[in-house]
Amino acid sequence: YDSAELTMQIITFNCPGEFDINRFGNFDLFFIQRCPADMLATIPYSFDYIENYSGRGLCIVSKDESMLKNISNGEFSWYNESADNTQGKHWQTLTTYIGPGCAHPTPYKFINGLPSYPEPDGSILDKHRILQTKELINMIDISSMLVGDFHSADHQLEDEINLTKNNLVNHIEYGTFTCDNGYVDSIDKIITTTDSLIVISNVSVIKYDREDPVGHWPIRFELKTILET
Repeated sequence: YDSAELTMQIITFNCPGEFDINRFGNFDLFFIQRCPADMLATIPYSFDYIENYSGRGLCIVSKDESMLKNISNGEFSWYNESADNTQGKHWQTLTTYIGPGCAHPTPYKFINGLPSYPEPDGSILDKHRILQTKELINMIDISSMLVGDFHSADHQLEDEINLTKNNLVNHIEYGTFTCDNGYVDSIDKIITTTDSLIVISNVSVIKYDREDPVGHWPIRFELKTILET
C-alpha cells in the first residue's frame, strides 16, 4: 500500500480583459479563458497559450515551469471560423504524473475549456454549445478536472450535458457571473467525477473592485490528489 498526493492552489478566470496575474493572491496554477494576447508579455511566470480567435485564447500559467511540459491542445469538432473572440474553439489539457516511486505513476489531467454560446444571428446555436460542452465533459475521468464557463447554471444544462446524469459534480456553489440586472448567476465550473481521485476544497469567488461589475469573477480553490496503489 502506497499513497502520494499533491496539493495546489488554483485560480480559474474567464476574464473580461487584461489584468495583473498576481492581483488575486498566491497560486500554483492559473487557468484563464478569453485571455487577451496583449497581456502575455506581462506574465512573469511560465505559461502555455493557444489562440481561439484574434487576440484572445486559453492560457495556463504555472509558477513551476516543469508542470507545463505535458500540455496538449485540442479543437472542437465544430466551431464557427468567423466567430468573435469571446467564443470557443480549442481546449487545453495539462497532464501531471503523481507517484514517482511507483512503477506506473498515475496521470492527472487538468482541462481548461470554453464552449461557445448561441449568437442572435444564428451563426452559433444551442446545439453547437451542447456539442462542444459534451466533447469537454467526455474527457473527464476519475483522475481529471475540468474548469471553464458553461454559460448556464447546473440545473439548466440539457440532458446530454447534465452533470448528475453524467456522474459529474460542479464544486462551485456560489454566483460567478454578475448579470446586467445585478443577479449573480453560477455558470463557471470546476468539474470532477463523483468518484474522483481529485479532492476540491476551499472554493471561493473573488469579488474584486472594478469599474463594471457585470461579467465573470475569478474563482480560487484548493486541489488535492489522492493516489492509492
